[in-house]
Amino acid sequence: MYLPVCSVVFHFPFYIFSILNGLPLFLVVLNLYFCIMKQYAIVLALISAFYFSCKSKAPVNEKIAIVDTTKFFQVSQYIKSQIDEVNKVPYYIYKLDIVNGKLDSSAINNNTFVELASQFLKPDINDERLKPNYKERIFEDKTTATITFNYSAIDKDIELQNVDVILGSDGETVKRLMMRKFYNYKDSSAIEQLSWKPGERFIINRAVQLPNNPEVQMQTIVVWNEMSSRNNK
Repeated sequence: MYLPVCSVVFHFPFYIFSILNGLPLFLVVLNLYFCIMKQYAIVLALISAFYFSCKSKAPVNEKIAIVDTTKFFQVSQYIKSQIDEVNKVPYYIYKLDIVNGKLDSSAINNNTFVELASQFLKPDINDERLKPNYKERIFEDKTTATITFNYSAIDKDIELQNVDVILGSDGETVKRLMMRKFYNYKDSSAIEQLSWKPGERFIINRAVQLPNNPEVQMQTIVVWNEMSSRNNK
């Protein structure tokens, strides 16, 4: 005899009818058990499907990489090209040291030149770790026919505080490059003003302040293209 395997309530009269027609009781009970388990399984499957469906629609917390598209002037790269030029041409290189008004001059070799010039290479404003600390501003001076790219530090405690790159009216020829650095030591502080005249010379001015002592003024001038330097004074 046919035993229903669907809804228990709906088919309950059929179970009674089966028993009255001589079907063994244990078969009816067994069929009833499987019918109930099947309904529980269907309900559980529907709940699971609903749960995973909602979970899959939940917003995904993705980390999006932010790409810095701001292009700063390649200061270090430019200074390196200047250093390479000096190393290729047999210039007569000399330096002037002025400390509190006292002058001393001497010829220097290329190794000393590179050592002194390297002060313009670091810190590098294009370093990914330092770049967010600087704000770029651009000025055009029609009187002098120059364009100035200024990079000023947001954090006033970092070493390199300011960079000025002065270009010609064509926006490409570098007329002068200037930097300002600040050093804060345990027992003293120092301010450096650096100036680079392309193809001619560079100047490093340093003011050192010691506790209970007058400020010490030092200036280093390095010249490698004497003729050009004289013509542009």
